[in-house]
Amino acid sequence: MILVVVYIGLLVIGLACFITHAVLPFRIAKHLREDYPQHWKVIVDTGSAQAAHGPQLWLRMQSVLRSPAIAAIDDAAITRLWRRWRYSQWLAWACWVAALAMQWFSRS
Repeated sequence: MILVVVYIGLLVIGLACFITHAVLPFRIAKHLREDYPQHWKVIVDTGSAQAAHGPQLWLRMQSVLRSPAIAAIDDAAITRLWRRWRYSQWLAWACWVAALAMQWFSRS
């Protein structure tokens, strides 16, 4: 019975971490828009008349998140969100692989 609870717990924690990984770029973008509009303008500006929006904005934000730009801003709140974003995906995969391992070994 306890293994079932641990298995379900691992799946739920993994799902929560994946959701966190998907939501945090929007929270980081909100902080950048409000607190650092000059940096946000660099992300949105495409060099043409239209600003980045939709998938293009998402791709540009992903590029910023994977670069050292967030750490260079030196804002504690943004850095904390960025770290959560960075490691939540790894934690999610670790939980799901552990749940799969539990399922695999319970069959033998």
